Amino acid sequence: MTDRLAGALRETFERLADDGGPPPELAGAALTKARRSRRARIGAGLALACVALAGVALGGAGQRGSQVAAGPGGTAILTYSDIDDPKIDDPGPGDSYSLLLDRETGTYRRIDVRSAVPSPDGDRVLVSDGDDSFGKPARVGVLDRDSGATRWVAAGQVAGFPGTTADGRWTPDGRRILFHLQPKAGPPGVVVVDAETLRAQFLPLPDLAGGEGPVPTADSTGFAMLLAGEGATEVPNGIRFYGLDGTLRRTLPLPDGRLWDTPVLSPGGRLALARPMFEPGPMHVVVVDPETGEVRARVAMSRNGVFVGWADEDHLVLRTSDPRTESDEYWVVDLRGAVTRVIDPLEGIYPQRVYLGPSTGLPESANDLTF
Repeated sequence: MTDRLAGALRETFERLADDGGPPPELAGAALTKARRSRRARIGAGLALACVALAGVALGGAGQRGSQVAAGPGGTAILTYSDIDDPKIDDPGPGDSYSLLLDRETGTYRRIDVRSAVPSPDGDRVLVSDGDDSFGKPARVGVLDRDSGATRWVAAGQVAGFPGTTADGRWTPDGRRILFHLQPKAGPPGVVVVDAETLRAQFLPLPDLAGGEGPVPTADSTGFAMLLAGEGATEVPNGIRFYGLDGTLRRTLPLPDGRLWDTPVLSPGGRLALARPMFEPGPMHVVVVDPETGEVRARVAMSRNGVFVGWADEDHLVLRTSDPRTESDEYWVVDLRGAVTRVIDPLEGIYPQRVYLGPSTGLPESANDLTF
């Protein structure tokens, strides 16, 4: 399984270490190029085994934008997103698909959209399709899981949206979806979409260029943004918390005065930051107080990889690879860094992102997916 994403990650890390490393905004592009070029060399003759595990759409990383909402029955990986179709030579983002965990059967089914992000209650799915290239206009919508119908957000409400904006994030109450928009003309900002009416509102935030987020707060009344620096060695200004009207609430300093990746909030409001994925070396995640920025825990691991999200208030999910087999693994670790469970992913697929969510309502046949 040398064609796994983990192998591409490792190759990218080694190459970036030799080159001195790119600016953070190029990390996702470097990962995508390495993964796709590696896959093109080997070929696209792998069969898709649509069985256990699928999702951190990861917020996977590009494994960025993970979203987690642990339920009383545990957590499961709900979707694999942005998967290259092996039948297409040199696929682009507009050619990818997702795997969505079926709550009735406990297996994954293919849906032909680039990204699929389940709502906190699991009844709806935020879907994103296209890449804004010729013949593949970008669009976002909300899929109703019971009816199978998708309502698409009307174009033209916000100039440049959806364009090439990153995947959105649900607020924990499921009422809104937040997007970071960097239009070709005009200031950057955050687009707030009402999940019921699909009405979109733009919050201009001129100093958010290059930022990471938005990450909805646990009380659904605001969001956090990490302000990125202008270059790979420049330290960002911190993590800013805003209300849903765009009002700045507070700014937290960054731990150790250095660059971190997108902040990830647990369902209870704990804030975690991972070392940027483009930096070579083992994974390192810090848990900080969302009010003061004080470091509460440090999770240092023995392997490189990416931070997926929170399994619950006391456990994280990390994506790494087995150096012996070069196969992907998902580690569930406690806040001391002890691995409490290792989950093997689906074979033969190469997701850019995966999304976690509550396992409530899954059949017993899906017990192996729950952690």
